[in-house]
Amino acid sequence: MSDMIPSPCIKVCTLDPSGRVCIGCLRTTDEIAMWAAFSDARRAQVIAALPERHRLLGGHDTTLEPRQCSLCGTPFGCGASGPDNACWCTRYPTVAPVAGSTCLCPACLAAAAT
Repeated sequence: MSDMIPSPCIKVCTLDPSGRVCIGCLRTTDEIAMWAAFSDARRAQVIAALPERHRLLGGHDTTLEPRQCSLCGTPFGCGASGPDNACWCTRYPTVAPVAGSTCLCPACLAAAAT
């Protein structure tokens, strides 16, 4: 078990109508329950899936631009350059710029907000 990739929790812990996905961090209840036991590779897979989940749940047509987190190196998708500015990051609390970083993945952005 590793603590290198933090949780993407943004403290908006509310389940969707199906009761299976948190509308705050977009993780499934299984992913939330197993987060501490996941390897960093599995955590990175979950983090990489979150922007696409946001895009699909929001009904956005924006194609996500591949990015890599400047803090942890996890790949993720960015929708900020799309026509409807539908990036998942707009749902997160505003944070002061992190020295030496550009875009952050959902987990690092959530960690910077706390």
